Amino acid sequence: MILFAGDPHGQYDHLYPFVQNQPNVALVILGDLQLTSVDELDRLAQYCDLWFIHGNHDSKTVAAFKALWGTEWKSRNLHGRVVEIQGKRIAGLGGVFRGQIWMPPNKPLFFDPIHYCQYCVADKLWRGGLPLRHRTSIFPSDIETLQTQQADILVSHEAPKPHPSGFLALNTLAKAMGVKQVYHGHHHENFDYQQLNKNAFQIVNVGFRSIANEQGEYLLKSIDDR
Repeated sequence: MILFAGDPHGQYDHLYPFVQNQPNVALVILGDLQLTSVDELDRLAQYCDLWFIHGNHDSKTVAAFKALWGTEWKSRNLHGRVVEIQGKRIAGLGGVFRGQIWMPPNKPLFFDPIHYCQYCVADKLWRGGLPLRHRTSIFPSDIETLQTQQADILVSHEAPKPHPSGFLALNTLAKAMGVKQVYHGHHHENFDYQQLNKNAFQIVNVGFRSIANEQGEYLLKSIDDR
């Protein structure tokens, strides 16, 4: 069984009833883990095969970034690759579009992180590379890496169209990869695509602290009342 979890934003208690005492559960978190340490991941992984992609909040602080990229947990980030999980090929695209890099449908300003760093003021760089904020920005090179591969499911933080805040660039990617489903987070509602989706693939917006199964059915819907 594969489950998809919407943005947890640092809270994970709601996930345990769905992974404890359930055999052979894979859990994919759709970004904005917003961690301060890896303790939550270590604890949750005792009950499931845990995977994730990053969201925009995962580079807001050094601690959040280090938890995902500065530990062994970086090997569980699906971003930029296709991994077979329980017989399904799952592709990951973490992060968000930002105008300083690329805001589709506008032309990109920079193709990849190296290109950006070549033109970035030196004191804006972080640890000799991208500024911390842009460690979760989507570059055209991220799309190019995926679009020649094939997958059954695409998980992304950003939304495709017809979400009002979605991007056709993700529809194009999903079509090129031949996916049957797209699961995304970022937008904290559980947007209903059923009447609007004209794509050949199913789209599921897994909202704030919500959970969906691999049939695209919601097992838990939560409301962001923060």
